[in-house]
Amino acid sequence: MKPIDALWRSRKFWLAVVAVGQTAVFALLPGFPDEVWQAINVILLWLIGTIAVEDAAQKLRMTNDE
Repeated sequence: MKPIDALWRSRKFWLAVVAVGQTAVFALLPGFPDEVWQAINVILLWLIGTIAVEDAAQKLRMTNDE
């Protein structure tokens, strides 16, 4: 698989794009509470982390099966 194809299919990549997009939009909205968009960022970063752990565990399983 080509690296670009893998990037377009990556759940971590799309969650990061959403995090950057929502941060930019909410930071530019006057009066939008900082705590809300920061909390959303924490949730998105947690999801990215859990997906990374899941991917690492799957790769470890594949190497141990060989």
